[in-house]
Amino acid sequence: MKKEDKIKEAESKNIILTGMRPTGVLHLGHYFGVVPEILRMQKIADTLLVMIADVHALTTLEDSANLKKNSLILANTYLASGIDPEKSIIFTQSQVPEHAELSILLSMVSPVPMLELNPTYKEMREDHPKNNNLGLLAYPVMQAADILLYKATGVPIGKDQLPHLELAREIARRFNARVGKIFPVPKPLIQEETKKILSLQNPEKKMSKSHEEKSRISLLDSPDMIRSKFKVAVTDSETEIGFDEENKPAISNLLTIYSLFSGRSIAELEKEYEGKNYAVFKKDLAEVAVESLSPFHEKYKELEADPERVKSILRNGAQKAREIAAKTMAEVQEKVGFLDC
Repeated sequence: MKKEDKIKEAESKNIILTGMRPTGVLHLGHYFGVVPEILRMQKIADTLLVMIADVHALTTLEDSANLKKNSLILANTYLASGIDPEKSIIFTQSQVPEHAELSILLSMVSPVPMLELNPTYKEMREDHPKNNNLGLLAYPVMQAADILLYKATGVPIGKDQLPHLELAREIARRFNARVGKIFPVPKPLIQEETKKILSLQNPEKKMSKSHEEKSRISLLDSPDMIRSKFKVAVTDSETEIGFDEENKPAISNLLTIYSLFSGRSIAELEKEYEGKNYAVFKKDLAEVAVESLSPFHEKYKELEADPERVKSILRNGAQKAREIAAKTMAEVQEKVGFLDC
């Protein structure tokens, strides 16, 4: 097959890559945002690669003692949420060394000033002053390698992540211009707009793994922990249960969560709780959350009890990923002009 035909064939396929750093237990923001999007992609992609970005985690991780544990937690979470290893390739980044190999080659066409202007680099440098390292600066290069290694045609992102993907697209264009067209330029798959899940203690901020424990509902929280966190969730000085993001952001956030768990409209919930107090509302919300998360918890416990099964899934995924990666790197090495011995 001619090189041009290979490019056309790759571009005609719906190859999607998504990844997340294993930095801790996921929370409701992920459960209602990232996870449903991955499951949607699983239905429409010709090939879906779900990567646990453990190498990326090292860029800001001062202590890697929990990296293995967190990687397994993320794998369990993916699988318990419905990601099917028969339909998707789920793997850890570190088990596919071709990521590093391609990253080095892509760095040759990645100007330092371009990387320094990356807004994420500026933010992460401020958030992690002790970790202003080469890995942090070159993060977009490795991210581009993650995508291009599999000739991904699409990457699911939020609108705020468009600048990140544009860097990968630019690196792809530069590499193609340097050695000849080899990579499809990946397209952004803008995620469907979902309501942001806010902190239970400060509704001016998004729910986050880095904030205090009681500010978030983690997916591994026990039923009693879920009840306790909703019980102490902030509301406001009024008593009316109504949706008003500007004037009543805290109770509006809780209404959003209730609606997402129950599948009922916010208007319907407002009507049901008309004249009732916040305590009753939060108690009912907690029970809906506990019941809704129960199937996930049961599946997670099964996986947690059998880590070898999960590791086997990851090994198989890495093997499949490496088969694709090896073909790509063979083409890259030929294009670059490396001696074939």
